[in-house]
Parts: sequence; structure tokens; C-alpha cells
Amino acid sequence: MNGIVHCGLAEGAMAALSAEPETIAELEAAIERFIRRQDNDGGAFSSFKSGEDFDQWDQGTVIIDLAARVVATKSLYCTLQWRGDVEYYKGDQATGVWLPYCIPEDWLLLHSTENGVEVRDALTEYKANRDGRRAERAANEPIDVRAVLYGIPMIRFVADACTAAKNRRAAEGFGDSTSGGDLPGNLSPSAIRLVKLIHGRWLMTPRVELRGRTPRDVTLEKIDFIESDLLTREIQWELLGEAALPIARDSYAYRFAGFGSHEFVVYHHLLRHLLRQCLTRLKRESESEAGDRSAGPHSTIGGDVDQSSTGESLLDWLQSIKEEWLNEPNAIFEGRIPSAIIEIERRRIPLPMSEEETLREEGIPEEVVERIITKINIARSEIKEGLTSYRLMDKMEGEGLGPEFKYFDLPESEAGFVFSIYRTREEWKGSEIKRRDLDARYDDIRARRQETTLEEGEEGEDGQQVH
Repeated sequence: MNGIVHCGLAEGAMAALSAEPETIAELEAAIERFIRRQDNDGGAFSSFKSGEDFDQWDQGTVIIDLAARVVATKSLYCTLQWRGDVEYYKGDQATGVWLPYCIPEDWLLLHSTENGVEVRDALTEYKANRDGRRAERAANEPIDVRAVLYGIPMIRFVADACTAAKNRRAAEGFGDSTSGGDLPGNLSPSAIRLVKLIHGRWLMTPRVELRGRTPRDVTLEKIDFIESDLLTREIQWELLGEAALPIARDSYAYRFAGFGSHEFVVYHHLLRHLLRQCLTRLKRESESEAGDRSAGPHSTIGGDVDQSSTGESLLDWLQSIKEEWLNEPNAIFEGRIPSAIIEIERRRIPLPMSEEETLREEGIPEEVVERIITKINIARSEIKEGLTSYRLMDKMEGEGLGPEFKYFDLPESEAGFVFSIYRTREEWKGSEIKRRDLDARYDDIRARRQETTLEEGEEGEDGQQVH
């Protein structure tokens, strides 16, 4: 389909690709992130007609091919890159507010001009590439990875691995673990190591159902993009005082959503919970079987470890434990329901803090706040290319209109590459070096501040005063 529109709508449509639309209807809905339709307006493409039209018109030509994931432009004005900002419109009225966006990097952006200079024939290049890209995407239909990561394949892996551990008597040393939170409870150090070992093995084992990828691969596949898009939604909420429209549950982007950092954390704690509970149950059953054997040869309890004394299979039991954990308030997430955290993130809604949480956050000890702010300032001075333009950053210096937002992360005790958010060991090693450097620089700044404080005759950390 094609039509003649203002450059603002063309840029809004390109920025709306951040919502990963696959259909015209989904693109039209996503445009409302950047161009708020008035009650009497039709859809963004209501004036369009069917068919292609590559003729140049006034300020240029913009092509958005959803099937091929290609943007091609021949214009001095509409040359958006993967990240940037566009002006927010209410109807056809510009507001002077610039909203950030980020486009998934699997989109091919072809611009005829760069910095006012013609560098390629983008339309010809688009025609040469579109059929191949459409065919490639059609041949690689997305799969529902959550059916594997949360479904029977994961449940069976946990059951089989824990049963094998029990059969090797590796589960000895487990005590009772009835805690509903993600805490070691009464597990012995060897049992905790076993939980981590099985967890890591699940994450790092390629699966046929995932087309040869590992669970770790698919959970990290889109995490950077999801985080970037959620950050732009937070900024939009701050600038406009209202949340951006969420992604529809029947949309492609929701049904095949990648993991964001919150689901990554939720999934980590879920697996730990299932492994602890499964190993603890098998330990109890092992103790029960030992007691039955000592009771005499006519004992009827025991046998298949996949079946409890109540007749409930281990798989069914794990499935029920999983559903209960996902759908009950959890102390790890400050009383939030894990499945609700996942749902909010899949719909690209930032997680706002409650008023109580905001006040609680304001009660952070001063030395912790100072440490955080110092590190932020160090990191900010090293940023060469931010997510948004300097114009937007200037606006963000003022008072925000939106709420504070909540972030969940893994505990620092979860050291190591396997449980990190880095895709390669090289990236992880690099991050560790940067983290140690940041800690050293903070400690140096803290020491120099302390020296200055003592020289000025103020009390130091030990309460002493120098004159």
C-alpha cells in the first residue's frame, strides 16, 4: 500500500518499528507511541491505496517493508538510524517534545543520502534485496521458546537430572528446605553446588526444540534490545506524564517476545526453586525407602522414584510447583507476582514503583547512595554515544513527570559467566575488568574525599577530628 504523508508521520512510522510490528494493523497501532491519534482521526494509513508507488514526491520517498524488514529512503529529511528520537505529535500538531526510539538491529536501513550527500541508490538496492530477505524470514518462522523453557522439556530435564543425582547418592546432605523464597534454606554446601551445577547444565545444553541453541542463548537473544526499548518507554513516561500504549497480547512482538532482564531474573529464581524442591523431595523419598527396607521384605513403598506414595508423578508435581511459584506473591520481588512481572515486560511497560517503594528507596543509607552516584558520574563521563540525542538529555535534566521505576537483578553471589547476561565469555571477562576498575576508581575518589574532610577539620568515618 502507498500514500502521501507528512514527513513527521513517515518518521513516526519508522520509529514505531521499535514495537516489532509484522502487519499493517500492528504498525498502525505502534505509531500511536509517537503520533497520538485524535478521536475524529482515521488510522495512520486511512488515506492510503493498495499497490506500490516508487515515484518521488516533494520531500522524498520512504519504503517500509515489514516482510523483508527493510527501510529504504530517498529523502534529505527522513533518514532515521537504529537509535535516535522523533518529535511527538498530537494529531497533526507537533508538540516540541522529542521521544527516543530504538529499532531492532535485524532491520536493514538503506538511505540514499547521509548528511545531505547522496551515497547510494537506496530504492534500487531495496528492490535487489527484498525477495531474498522475505524468503529467508519465511523459511525461519519463529518458535515459541517459552514452551520449551517453561514447559515439559524443562520440567523433564529437572526431574531426570535430580533423579540421576539421587541415584548416584549425590543428593545426600540435603536438609529440609521449605522456604518459599529463593534462599538456600537448610541445604548443605554440597547440595547448593549441585543445584548450581544442574541449573548451569540446563542453560548450556543445546536443544533440538530450540533449533540447536541453548536455553541461555535464547534468553539472551533479545535482552539488549528489550532493555533499550523499555528505557525509551521510561523516558517517554517521564516526558509526557503518561505511559506509552502497551503491545497487544495478540501481536507478533508479544507472542514471540524475547526475554528482558526482569524475565531473565524471574526465570533464574524459578529454576533454582524447582531444583531445590525436587532434590529435597527425592531426599525425603530416599530416606523413606531406607526406612521401609529396614522394616522388612514385605514393604510396598518405594520402587519407581518418578512416582510418589500418593501416586502423583514427579513431572506433574513439578508442574504444579512451577505454576504455584509463578502465580503467588513472592518476597524476592517485594511481594510482586512473578508471572505479572513477566507479563508487564512482554507488553513493553516499564515497572513503576509504588509510593511506598519510592519512600523505601529514599531511605537507602547515604554511603550507598554516594557510591552509586559516584559510579554513575564516572560511567557517564565515558559515554561517547548515548541512546538519545543531546537535545533529549537536556530535557531530562529537569523534573520528570512520571513515576520512579523498579529494577530487579541477580544477587552478587551469582558470579560466573553462565548465569550472567553476557553472551560471550570475552564480553563477561571485559565487564569484570571494567567493574574492578570502577570499584578501584570509586575507592580512590572516596579516599581523597576523606583526606580533604580530615584536612578541613571535619569528622572522618571513625569519628575522629583533625585540627
